Amino acid sequence: MSEAAFPLLGAAFVFVVVLPACALLVKLALVALERGRAGGPLELRYLLLTGSSALPLAWLVSASLHQLEPGKSVLACLFEHADATLCAEPAAFAFVLGASTLALSLGASRRRRAARPARSEAARALLARLARVVASEPGLAPLAGRMVVTDEALAIGTRGWLRPEVVVGLDFAGELSDPMLAGALAHELEHVRSLDPLRYLAVELALAVNPLGRFLLAPHAARWLVAREAECDREAVLGGAAPLPLAYAIVRAARPSPQLAVALGSPELAVIEYRVRMLLAFAERAPARHGAARPRLLPASLALLGLTLLLPHQTSSAALDVLHTGSERALVAFLP
Repeated sequence: MSEAAFPLLGAAFVFVVVLPACALLVKLALVALERGRAGGPLELRYLLLTGSSALPLAWLVSASLHQLEPGKSVLACLFEHADATLCAEPAAFAFVLGASTLALSLGASRRRRAARPARSEAARALLARLARVVASEPGLAPLAGRMVVTDEALAIGTRGWLRPEVVVGLDFAGELSDPMLAGALAHELEHVRSLDPLRYLAVELALAVNPLGRFLLAPHAARWLVAREAECDREAVLGGAAPLPLAYAIVRAARPSPQLAVALGSPELAVIEYRVRMLLAFAERAPARHGAARPRLLPASLALLGLTLLLPHQTSSAALDVLHTGSERALVAFLP
């Protein structure tokens, strides 16, 4: 019976104590950042939101695998087993922890119904128009061949995790002039370049697997999303989009209910007003990029995750050893 203590009680301890504690620490850090005038760097806020769950889970799984290495699991496994070389508890713990995380992630990772490409003559005409708009704006060149037209009730958005593409609603585009459409495409281009559908999914998963993540961090994630949309507006203007046509496109996109994970519009009036006011200010005084180009977040995130996975193998997994032996001691103490 004690052989099942660490995989089951250890995993329960992670979800009941470790992850909520990490969420609380991250919330305190985010509150301190958001008290600043600019709300803190978006990249740092994103790393805190996703790292609140991803980094502890990565360290625990890696540390449990470290216990399986020759000579590494002896201290933890000798408590109940004479032959520690046959101890399978670390592998079982990693399996239970990974399976539990996957189960909690299923709801968040369930993709929304993908928009069906339209096949009508009007759709083909719009696709040709989009190609002309992209060809006329050098900054939109990366979108060539990565646009889809749909006749469903949506405005415009970006879909796809590793190779995003822009989905444009037929009715929405029909109400926009070419400069307005170019501004909307420039906004979506920033989402495409930054792999935002994948990044948004990572935030959603981080909140889903943490029992207190959504309660503690969801408001901060919502504020990060609003700031991210505003940043895409600014990047679009810096890339050459006209602020006023883009502002009109944002207002128009907010009218239908967005059905994509990354959308130009937002149903919240305060968010729309904030973004439109910012673009009106840009029309009077163009924004300027200060300093070097923004660092890309994906390489930094992968490097931090890789460091977390390697750390137990380079130092030790003493904290996991304590959890390992503590789970077995707790079971022995409470069972008659």
